[in-house]
Amino acid sequence: MDTLKRNFTALIATLVIVMIALAALSIVLAENAQAAEDQDFPVPVSVNALMVTMIDHSAHYIWDYAALEDMMLEEEWLAIEYYSIQLAAAGPLITLGGTGELDNAWSLSPQWLGYSMDMSNAAMKALNAARLQDKSLLQNAGDELLDSCLGCHRTFKPDTPTEGVIHDPFYDQLYHLFQREGSL
Repeated sequence: MDTLKRNFTALIATLVIVMIALAALSIVLAENAQAAEDQDFPVPVSVNALMVTMIDHSAHYIWDYAALEDMMLEEEWLAIEYYSIQLAAAGPLITLGGTGELDNAWSLSPQWLGYSMDMSNAAMKALNAARLQDKSLLQNAGDELLDSCLGCHRTFKPDTPTEGVIHDPFYDQLYHLFQREGSL
């Protein structure tokens, strides 16, 4: 009986020590999680700069390829995949605000979030179209992308451009290198 009592006491003591260790660990983990949440890592550029150099740029590939009358080449479908991924990721990115005067106010608007989500969803449809190499799906995705862009601009940015940042087709020398004679 003494052995059983000693073993039971040892078990209880071990369980108490484990519970104390788990409680201490949970406190440390909770403090680390809170510290991570408290870190502020703002978007270092304006939403307008992202719109012009990333979103508009990427969207034009989708719109321009969707408008091609010829069959698309393998590398053109790959470009659609690449730029669709950029656009899909840009939707959540622009919900974080930026350095522009209205960026943080926009990012708090439910309409802004809706347009951002619509853009990402259209980009995912373009990505799917590229993976399936389906021109009709690409055209539909391009139309949905255009609707989200136009709706957002009507609501949030009816006067373009802002901040002196405008779309410049020479910004990226790679833009339209895919252009074939007689197309686009």
